Order: sequence, then structure tokens, then C-alpha cells
Amino acid sequence: MERFWKHLRIGRRWLLNGWQLFMRNPWLLGGMGLTAAVVLAGLALIPMIGGLLIALVAPIMLSSTYVSLDAIYRQNMVLPVELRLPALKQSPRQLLDIFRDDKRVLPTATACLLSVTTVLLIHLLVRLVVGEVWVANWSNLDHLTLFGILALALLVFVLYVLLAASLIYALPLTFLRDEPLLPSLRQSLKASRHFTIALLMLLGVLILPFFLGVIAASLSLWASYLLWLVIGSITLPVVSASLYCSYHDIFSARDNWKPVDRRQQTSVVVPDEKSLRSL
Repeated sequence: MERFWKHLRIGRRWLLNGWQLFMRNPWLLGGMGLTAAVVLAGLALIPMIGGLLIALVAPIMLSSTYVSLDAIYRQNMVLPVELRLPALKQSPRQLLDIFRDDKRVLPTATACLLSVTTVLLIHLLVRLVVGEVWVANWSNLDHLTLFGILALALLVFVLYVLLAASLIYALPLTFLRDEPLLPSLRQSLKASRHFTIALLMLLGVLILPFFLGVIAASLSLWASYLLWLVIGSITLPVVSASLYCSYHDIFSARDNWKPVDRRQQTSVVVPDEKSLRSL
């Protein structure tokens, strides 16, 4: 129980640091978040292949966001007023910033292929096991079938979490530290397993717009999309910034990395040496 509360505090501090980093340049990051929310919402509306397209573009957008966050962190300054509008105009293009360096194209394509393949296999698993029952009216199903569908839904959730866990740190390790992608996937999984509770806290913040959108959909479909765009434009970059801060905590603690807010040294929790040596 003590470890549970400790990791909740770590997750909370990562969120605070992510918010502080976001506020250095909310115009660029907020514009990137809004653009990403529009793209993801539009792809989600495409029947059959919408999920595959999201799996294809998600590593690209997350990698580009990491690159932008790294630049903002290293600038160590709040964006001047005269640069706010240019940053906002530039934000959609920043989601493709990862392709500006030719050396990053192949690792990005590999990460996208891994993501799409995993999602495709998950979809095939669902089709093979339950077929059209997955999209049927669950209220008409018997208890045994319903239990089986719920168990499969839990398995699908776990598989998606494992996919995310393999990428959230592999991408910054690859594109910010020039480490090979495949070994980075393993390191990302190990780090995510060690800090599962803290990362689930960040995941909870990330899926908040989806739950609010479902609630709003009962009133108005357009209201649910508007709510997703508004909240997503903040939660997407803030959670990405929090993941960036967690990446620094876990993988750069020995490099004497400083927290986002240098006046609050206790705002960043450095992992114990045992966990670092195991990575």
C-alpha cells in the first residue's frame, strides 16, 4: 500500500511538471493538441479502418510532440508575446516535425508499422472470437456470452496498454538520445512496468475527454465533439509533457537533469538506483 501511494505521488508530480512545461509555450503545444484532437476525431469516424489509421499516425504525432517538448525544455523560457501567434500558426506543421530529419524516417516508419500491425492483430482476434456479437446489442445476450465479451474487452484493453507502454519511452529514447528502436521498446516496457500506477494516473487524465464526450453525446453529438476538441487540445499536450518529464526522471536521472521548475527541486521524484540499473 505504501508503494501504491508513493507512485500516485510520482504520477501527480509528473502531471505538475508537465503542466509547467506546457505553460512555457501553450500556444504551440495547445495548437498541436487541437490539431491532433481534430485528426483523431476525424479518423475515428471512418468505418472499419479508423482505428488502424489512428494507430498509424499516433506514433508520428507523439514523436513530433516529444521533439517540440525537448526544444521548449532546452530553451528554458516562457514564449514572448510577439511570438505567440506565429507559434500557433506553426503548430499543425509541428506534428510532422519528426520527418525533418532523414535519419528519423526509418525508425518512425518502423514504429508506425509496429503500431498498425498490433492493432490489426487485436481487431482480428476480436473478429475471430466474437465476430459480429461485439457490435450487437449487449442487453439481448445471455450472461455467459456477456461475461466472455467483457473478458475479451479486458484483454483488448491490456493489449492496447502494452502497445502504449512499449512506445511511450521508446520514442524519446530513439529520437532524443539516438538509441536503437527495438532495444528501446524493451526498455520502455520495463520502465512502464515499474511505474505502472503512476502511468495509469496519466492515462486516466488522457481518457477523461472520452468519458466526458460520451456523457455529452447523450445531449448532443456535436456538443460531444466540441467538448473533445476543447479538452483534448489541453489534455493531449499536457499528458505528453508529463510523459516527457517522466522520461527524463527515469532515463536521465544520472545525467543530473533539473526539474522543469528549478525553484522547486522536490517537484521531481528521481527513481531509486535499483530500478535505474535494471533498465
